[in-house]
Amino acid sequence: MAETERLRTFLAVYRAGSMTDAAYHRGISQPAASQHLAALERTVGHRLFIRNPAGVTPTQAARELYARAAETLDALEAVIGELQHAPEDTVTTPVRIGSSPEYFGAEVLRRLVGREIPVRGVFGDDGTLLSLLESGEIDLAVTSAKPARRSLRAVPVGSKHFTLIAAPASVPRTPLRTVRQLAAWLPRQRWASYSLELPITRRFFQSVLGRPFTMHPHLVAPDLRAVLRAVELGIGVSLLPTFVCAEALAEGRVVEPFPVAELVEEEPWFACTRAGEARRPAVAAIIDALSVRGEAS
Repeated sequence: MAETERLRTFLAVYRAGSMTDAAYHRGISQPAASQHLAALERTVGHRLFIRNPAGVTPTQAARELYARAAETLDALEAVIGELQHAPEDTVTTPVRIGSSPEYFGAEVLRRLVGREIPVRGVFGDDGTLLSLLESGEIDLAVTSAKPARRSLRAVPVGSKHFTLIAAPASVPRTPLRTVRQLAAWLPRQRWASYSLELPITRRFFQSVLGRPFTMHPHLVAPDLRAVLRAVELGIGVSLLPTFVCAEALAEGRVVEPFPVAELVEEEPWFACTRAGEARRPAVAAIIDALSVRGEAS
């Protein structure tokens, strides 16, 4: 039983990244948490954490131990919780969620309303988030890319839809009625974009408009909110995820020159976790909140 308690402390420290926070969430003193880890290190024969000003960093031995022990201990915690009839909203360990800042602000926050789960937001692109997830620095990553790494798991939680937007003063007085009219009008506009790669835009031009995307973006800003603002100001037009521009469309700050939602291929959203992490009650609750039933877009 002592080893189980030490492993529970180990998991708490690994997930919190802090001895102090882990001790608080375990309901034990910091010296007791340190003793648990010291005893566990003697048992496994390896150092598990390196202390630093920001907290602790897991060693390779800790990562391997976590990969082997987390799923089993989480299953045990779930059984104990069921036996004690403990509601999910009593979980106090923060869940570290990685996503884009735009998705976090537009989707994650509103889906957490009414769920008493402490959350820590971490922002980055898909590659960065999956690396942080694998190393144990976050608990859940929402990405458009399904991880290829065997240590990670992915659950579909919806789809990303796209909308073509422009400033009201930028659209033709005579509404665009056909794709052919759109194909004649759109290449003459200035383009605002998130990056120079533009994979969605390039596929849209090629597959829907029947021509390659040859425009040089007038504005490039690695923040979808900035791109939306640029469109509002008439700096350019853009193809943006609907969840980013829905409010601006509803308020009339931007308009759709032509409806393309059914023409642009959707991108999936995945809730990614390490093996076994999705069994944690708080993580499972957040995945449920982000699921397709909430109509992610």
